[in-house]
Amino acid sequence: MSQRQPIPYVGQDLGARPHVALLFCDQPGAFIVATSLMRGLRDRFPGLTLDYFGGERTRELEDASRLVDARYSLFGPSDALETLPAFLAERRSAAGPYALAINLESDARAARACGLTRPRFVAGAYIKPASDVKVMPPNEGIDRLWHEPRWNRADLRADFPELTSQYIGEIFCRLARVPADFGRTETPTAPPPWPTPPVLISSGGRRSAKLWPAPHWRTLVRWLAGTGHEVGLLGAAPSAQGNVYHADDVDGQLIAGGVVDLRGTLTLPQVAGALERAHAFVTVDNGLMHLAAAVHTQTVALFGASPRRLWAPPAPSVRILEPSAPCSRCEENRFRNEGCLLPVHQCMISIEPGRVIREVEQVLRPTRR
Repeated sequence: MSQRQPIPYVGQDLGARPHVALLFCDQPGAFIVATSLMRGLRDRFPGLTLDYFGGERTRELEDASRLVDARYSLFGPSDALETLPAFLAERRSAAGPYALAINLESDARAARACGLTRPRFVAGAYIKPASDVKVMPPNEGIDRLWHEPRWNRADLRADFPELTSQYIGEIFCRLARVPADFGRTETPTAPPPWPTPPVLISSGGRRSAKLWPAPHWRTLVRWLAGTGHEVGLLGAAPSAQGNVYHADDVDGQLIAGGVVDLRGTLTLPQVAGALERAHAFVTVDNGLMHLAAAVHTQTVALFGASPRRLWAPPAPSVRILEPSAPCSRCEENRFRNEGCLLPVHQCMISIEPGRVIREVEQVLRPTRR
């Protein structure tokens, strides 16, 4: 007897106590963005059981989130797909069959895992179990977005009038047919184990094209020190900060200049707790920017070689600064380039330190004694 295929989800009722699987990548910022969708699901289905399939890099957030009932590391462990069936059997035994699986991730591993959940309804791509046949949502209505590779293009909303913005949190909620306050994200928080500086910065990003130049950071930090503000540096452990987030050299210069090194010393909930206590946060486009937005920290976010329309948090606490001399090369390349495509890093250089200092000064002014 053949297994029935999942039905495309277009908002059907899931019953009083639905069991839902949400699959996404293991990037902290992505998890935070997805919390508006998770909260929307809980608001619509108060009896919901939600299983989150993320990874090792977001494990601390997933474990501590009030929105997640069970979690599984789809990304990180090499044997994740081999051990997944046993986890799914355990979860079906505990909470019943999956009523809905929502796959927000383009990676084939997530599509295969989505198929293995054997849901009644599905939003997003899945691969049929025991096959390599990938099934996409129908290419009609808002579901055409699943087939659209350029969500950041300037004219996207002309083709998708259902959207009120291009913020990825809204796009995900629309595709999953979940009504939600798209810009309202959340994160679990924990108090840091020691006092942290009132001004925090984060210099690293997964693409070196997004980074702000070291001389600009030094200018900002000198100004902060000269105005009596202690500064703390957030980020991954130093090895990852250099190998994954391309910031080892910049960070070394800032620490040598007196910045307090907090990298790798806090859990992600503790990072969120430190940000919640901070008077100001300056960062490039990275996951910590989304943690800061979730706890309403006054943030100056530097966007150059990044898909701003898609990933800039629509939060009143976040001030977005963009280049005075923008470049379109990264967008033309769909942001697939790791580094800058020009001989000179024009876009990020042209987010001048003076502009950043003026924004930070406005943020800090009410906190001065």
